[in-house]
Amino acid sequence: MRSISTELKVGSFALAVLFVLSFMTFKVGGMQWFQQEGYIVYIYFNSVVGLDKNTKVKIAGIDAGNIEDIVLENGRAKVKVRINKGVPLYSDVSAVVKATGLLGDRYLEVKSGSKGSPLKEGDIISNTMEIADVDDLLRSVSKVAGDIGGISESLNEVFGSDESKRALRESIMALREITSNMNTAIIYNDKKLRKVLDNIDELSASLGEIVKTNREPLNTTLANVRDFTGSLKKDGPSLVENLRKTTDELRAMLQENRPSFKSTVDNLDKISSKVEKGEGTLGKLVNDDKLYESVNTAVTGLGKTMNAVDRFRTFITFQGDYLTKVKDTKGTFYLTLQPRPEKYYILGIVSDPIKRVSTSQSIVDGEDYIQQDIKKDIEFTAQYAQRFIKDDIFKNTALRLGLTENTFGVGADQFFLNDRLKMSVDAWDFGHEEYGARKAHVKVGMDYFIFKNLFISGGMDNLFNSESRGPYVGGGVRFEDEDIKYLMGSVPRIK
Repeated sequence: MRSISTELKVGSFALAVLFVLSFMTFKVGGMQWFQQEGYIVYIYFNSVVGLDKNTKVKIAGIDAGNIEDIVLENGRAKVKVRINKGVPLYSDVSAVVKATGLLGDRYLEVKSGSKGSPLKEGDIISNTMEIADVDDLLRSVSKVAGDIGGISESLNEVFGSDESKRALRESIMALREITSNMNTAIIYNDKKLRKVLDNIDELSASLGEIVKTNREPLNTTLANVRDFTGSLKKDGPSLVENLRKTTDELRAMLQENRPSFKSTVDNLDKISSKVEKGEGTLGKLVNDDKLYESVNTAVTGLGKTMNAVDRFRTFITFQGDYLTKVKDTKGTFYLTLQPRPEKYYILGIVSDPIKRVSTSQSIVDGEDYIQQDIKKDIEFTAQYAQRFIKDDIFKNTALRLGLTENTFGVGADQFFLNDRLKMSVDAWDFGHEEYGARKAHVKVGMDYFIFKNLFISGGMDNLFNSESRGPYVGGGVRFEDEDIKYLMGSVPRIK
């Protein structure tokens, strides 16, 4: 067998070393042997300090692609990113430049998102977050340190002198004296308060004894009447004699004062004559037709006002419903003001578990940036309702219009079984302000009063939005408040 020559061995070794060096060069430099699979997306940043070509792109700390190119476009950095095949990005994706440590290497962190349609080849990631530059951070820290130094110098100027120290010491001593006086006053008043509470306890005990001893006032009253009747029968002759003596004394007094009575009658005749002639305040009141009409009008208006107050009804409703889709409870408080049976007003406060989204848009360097704020607030309802009572077609139907949970809304109610059963449909949020809403919020349900003031509720909530659509069950209490009715009736009306 022919042996391998030395020249062939040296050449083979040199080729192997050259291959290893080439492989290490491509590997360390991040260069690829072949075109990678995946898709391209673009990201715009105001600053990409620390990022270079072939910088890793990570999702949840795992490599998911790399930066292929960085160019300057309209004063901003345009980053070309290749995402590995099989790694989806959605329309709510966001990107931020991060570092492995305080002074470590930079990399591009991407949050893939979970809502909306997937990104395609050539799409742009618009939701980006800029990080503060280390130099800017150091300048800010230096500025803060300078401000703190200025404050220290100012404090030194204020409290550094002997006069300032003496004034501060005197203020502290005065404050200590005030605190001691307040402590003494509190201890003294605490004793008084305890004494007052003891007196209240004694008064409560006395009232309890009085109530206990007077539980049967009717029996005591009947016993007293029985005793009085018995004494009247027993002392009948003496009582009649006393009444006869009293009658004689009254007759004698009338005889003695007859001239005075005659003078009084004459004065009354004179007064009545003046009244008939219209003299004096009483005469004007009786004979003046305008004054009579004014008084009559005032009395008539007062009667109408009292009738309106009696007709005015006020209802208070507390209701809680469990939304099965969002797995949370929705609480409502309603105040219903009903001046007439066919017209009423609804004022309400709602604690809604479905959050609301407020969107703000800004333009930076010609690019649109959209920011969404998602929060949960207390919501308000204010509606006007008209009920058709005598109409043959829409009998016992009520239509509502106004503010429903902070947005414009409409609704309708149909009453059955003498108002024990109410079927309702409501629609609001036509501007899609609720979180995840793509259509208006439509709710269909019913309330059934199992007792006079207690009802149960159920139905389907948010029919046209799949993310929060689902049945709900609940109940509440509703009662009429007479005190609020009369309180409202005492308020003057402006016509």
